Amino acid sequence: MLRKLAFSGIIAAAVLGWAMPAWAHVTVAPSEAEKGATDVELTFRVPNEEDSATTKVEIDLPTDPPIAGVLAQPVAGWTAKVTTQKLDTPIQTDDGAISEVVSQITWTADNAAAGIQPETFQGFNVMAGALPEDGTEVVFKAVQTYANGDVVKWVDPVTEGGPEAEHPTPILTLTGGSTATTTPITIANGGSATGPVKTAQDDADTAKTIGIVAIIFSVIALIGVIIALVMRRRPASS
Repeated sequence: MLRKLAFSGIIAAAVLGWAMPAWAHVTVAPSEAEKGATDVELTFRVPNEEDSATTKVEIDLPTDPPIAGVLAQPVAGWTAKVTTQKLDTPIQTDDGAISEVVSQITWTADNAAAGIQPETFQGFNVMAGALPEDGTEVVFKAVQTYANGDVVKWVDPVTEGGPEAEHPTPILTLTGGSTATTTPITIANGGSATGPVKTAQDDADTAKTIGIVAIIFSVIALIGVIIALVMRRRPASS
């Protein structure tokens, strides 16, 4: 009986540990926008999943097809660096031909204190002058660097119907209808998040609560295992 109890406790602890949800991923908001939409504000939401501060965030933008006229919004305590790339074939816009586009934006915190602290997230905003008119989605790549040297690459492809990606790429779905969401989302420095960003924060808090509950049940299961083992080793009274 004691052996069965101990085995059950171990299994319960392991299952609960495996069932603990992963925290938030790097995402882009809004998640949908109309093809060819202009002056669209995109927010890359970066969570901190470690005990160390996040001090650098790199966003790689596609260049085939490219996004024209990308501007990076300054973030207090961070320095933004914009990298451009020449196009083999210039794209035509209402303002003329564009032969060079932004291919990468890197935000670097001035110091660890200004970085993204544990159990928080930060929004990094860009203005897209014109989204691609072709295709069904825009796939970005993100690289997150922590103060302790850890690097997390959000570059795993997302395949519909396939296995869940561990570090999925941020994806903006392109729609052809007039109901596409292109409303800018702004995160004020030092303020509270609202709208879609607030919803994402609530989702993260819910996931965190579930994780804490799972940890508590795991600890209870392990305590049961220890008690069972101690009772098993206790000599029988005469």
